Formats: sequence, C-alpha cells, structure tokens
Amino acid sequence: MLKASPYRWVILAVAWFVIFFVNYGWYILPPLEEELSSSLGLSTDQLYLLLTAPTLAAALSSIPGGAVGDRLGVRRTVLAGILLGSVVGTARALSTGFPLLWSLTFLVGASMGLVVPNLPKMVGEWFPEGETGAASGIYVSSMGLGISAGLFTGALFPSWKWAFLCTGMGMLLSSLFWLLFAREPPQGRHRGVPLRESLSRAARSRNVWLLALSQFFFLGAFVSYTGGLTHAVQEVFGVGAGEAGALSALAVVGMVVGNLVWPPLADRTGRFRTFLVLCSLTSGPLLFLAWFEAYGLQTWLLVFAGGLMAGGIPPLLLAYPPLLPEVGPRYSGGASGVVLTSGNLGGLLLTVAIFSPLSKRGHDPAFLFLGAAFCLISLFSAFLSRVGKIRA
Repeated sequence: MLKASPYRWVILAVAWFVIFFVNYGWYILPPLEEELSSSLGLSTDQLYLLLTAPTLAAALSSIPGGAVGDRLGVRRTVLAGILLGSVVGTARALSTGFPLLWSLTFLVGASMGLVVPNLPKMVGEWFPEGETGAASGIYVSSMGLGISAGLFTGALFPSWKWAFLCTGMGMLLSSLFWLLFAREPPQGRHRGVPLRESLSRAARSRNVWLLALSQFFFLGAFVSYTGGLTHAVQEVFGVGAGEAGALSALAVVGMVVGNLVWPPLADRTGRFRTFLVLCSLTSGPLLFLAWFEAYGLQTWLLVFAGGLMAGGIPPLLLAYPPLLPEVGPRYSGGASGVVLTSGNLGGLLLTVAIFSPLSKRGHDPAFLFLGAAFCLISLFSAFLSRVGKIRA
C-alpha cells in the first residue's frame, strides 16, 4: 500500500476552487432572469430552457468525460474542462440573443461533464481509504457554496454582461491555479485504460447502477424541491420573492453542512451504507414537513435540518466508485460519469414529468412525492456492497 502524499490536500484545495466557479457560473443565471428578459427579449420558456441547458449538457457529457479521465488522467481532463468553461462562460457576455446565449450556456454544462466525474477518481488516486468520504464531502461542499454564491450575488453586478465577464474570469483564474498546482497522482496510481474498457467495467457493475439510481432520485428531488419551494411559499403563504429565495438557499446551506458532517463519520465507522440509509430516511420526512406545516419559524428550522440530512447523500454516493473492488480508482472516472449522468437526467425528468404536473394539481401531493423520492434512495443504498474500514 502506497503512503498517502501530503500534497493531496493541495490537489483537493485547487479542485474545490475549480468546482466552485463551475457551479457559480451556472447559478448566476436565476438572479439575472429579469434583466436578460428585458435586454434580450427572452420569453419565460426561453429562460427555462436557458436554466436547464447545463443540466442537459452535463447529462450528455459526463459518461464520455469520465471515460476520457480514465484514459488521459485527471489532470489533463479537468484542465480541458475548466478551460472550455472559462472561454464559453466569458463569451456569454457577447450574446445578442437566445440562440447564442443558450449554446454557450450549454457548453458551460459540457465543461462540468469533463470536470465533475473526474473528482471521485482524483480522490481515489490521492487519498487513502479512510479519508475518501471526508475528501468527497469537501469538494461536494464547493458545489453547494458555488450555487449559493451565484444566487446571492448575481444581482449585485452592474449588468448581466459584467456578471458573465467576471464569472468567466473567475473560471479562468481557477484553470490557471489547476495548471500550476495540479499534479499526476503518486507513482503507480494512474494507468490509462481504453475508453471501451472503462465504460464496460462500469456497465457490468451492479453497484454502479444502484448508485446511479440513487443519484437520479437525489438530484431530481433536490432540484425540484429548491425550485418548487420558492414558488410554492409565495403562492400559498404570500411570502415575498426575496424571503422565498432565502428559504430555498437555506436548504442548500444545510446541505453544505451535511457534506462536511456525515462523510467523515462514515470514514471513521466504515458504515457508508448505514449513513446513506439514515440520511435518506430522515431528509425526506423533514423536507416534506417543512412544507406541510403552517409557515413560520419551524419551516426554516425544518428546511435547514432536511438539507443537513440530505447533504450526506451526494458525497457518500460519489465516494463509492473508487472504493468498489470491481471499479477502483482506475475505472472510477467512467463509473462516476454513469452516476452523474443519471443524476442530471433525474434533475430534468423528475422536475418536468412528475413534480411540475403534480404541483399544478396541488402542492401537498407534489412535496409528498419529493419526500418519498428521498426515502426511496435508502432502498437502493441498502443493496450496495459494503465499503470502508472501521478505524480504531
């Protein structure tokens, strides 16, 4: 067994910076909706297509992005992804209409498909088994913080052009840090594999498909919840737009805290499955009750608590691929690509095909469905192979 390199924390810090700006560049869009609509004449349907473009792109590019990482290595693949995001993210400031803006925003999502599936592989190559959960929680937390920062600061820029220009420069800065500080893993950890071999290994693993189904329901439920709650509390309880947005953002903040709390406990106890089941079965009821109870202080407390419990799910799911005997760090890029593709499809399909139609009939059944979706993750998680070792 190779000794863990102290440099692993530098790699993780730079990766955190990279993934923060990738998500920030995506979620800066919602606060700019009104300005984009008036400036470029975008319709409501076009704004929705714009917001979902990165999810669609990530769903299409995560599997090839992860397989390319298995072939070429994390360092080169992530650099290509963040450079792509920097160029197209900055170029959005030059948009003159919907077609160009949608295309460039789609490519921002494609850059995510190159970057995110390779982070579990990076963790598997650099971190010992007893630290994979904690390391996964750290980089996953940057996703939530990037989303929250985008939602809170998007409206502070002088114009939408400046917003896109500055976020593109932020991505470019993160690519420069990656270029300067990212290294290949310790000797013997990375060996390139053919793309077909990488994808074949992932497709033959029962565990990978269980993880993919879990991620499908997690991301679908969480995207639907954070978006639907904002609209529902305004419509039913007469809450202002700013307060409603802050309530949804609180769920994301709770999730970030959960990213950092539950994975280290899974590392120490070696009970990844147990914590996945626990977080799944508790987050669903808490988030449903946050809606079902009359609006008040308890709503805010339940939203935070539900986000806190839900926050343990994504880092534990993404920590799994490099720990699986049939996958390991060598094939974890392709396996993570399958898991993340399924998650992005869930974010689209559950929102459009189930939650949106249900919410038109009534918000109670819509949020009950989301609570059930969170709980359903425990069913798939319970059949995962055991990974992790108990530390003394």
